[in-house]
Amino acid sequence: MRIDLVESAAQLEDAMTVRFAVFVDEQGVSPEGERDALDDDPRTVHLVAYGDDGAVVAAGRLLAPHSDDAHGVGTGHGAMNPANPHVGRLAVSVAARGTGVGRLLMERIEAEALERHSSGGTVRLELSAQHQAIPFYERLGYTVYGEPYLDEGIWHRDAFKDVTA
Repeated sequence: MRIDLVESAAQLEDAMTVRFAVFVDEQGVSPEGERDALDDDPRTVHLVAYGDDGAVVAAGRLLAPHSDDAHGVGTGHGAMNPANPHVGRLAVSVAARGTGVGRLLMERIEAEALERHSSGGTVRLELSAQHQAIPFYERLGYTVYGEPYLDEGIWHRDAFKDVTA
């Protein structure tokens, strides 16, 4: 398995393939709600994971500070701080669940956040976790906070982690 930083349109489409399979096809998120303007924001970092056979198995993105205006106080979608980078759209294909690829992808996202956004070797990462994924994020050291809220008809809670070098 390998995790690549998305550097081409073809890699971004690979990421979208797994995201649409998980969020749109499995969970019923609207296609318009899944792909948004942040996907094309030059500050957004996309990562895509490929299995040993070359098939795309997972994807995620890292949003730069002050780029996510859909989450946070006053939006109806949680209380994340817009000054912190946000992890989002973490999707693992059905076939790859339980293989550790989600953990590896999050570790790579955390490393990218440290490299790009740390201050004094630390960065606070925030994310909007689907209720069913909260145990996964807690095992990775994220702390859940705030009230539950609906996003695309799915219950979410915010979570954060202070990542250090």
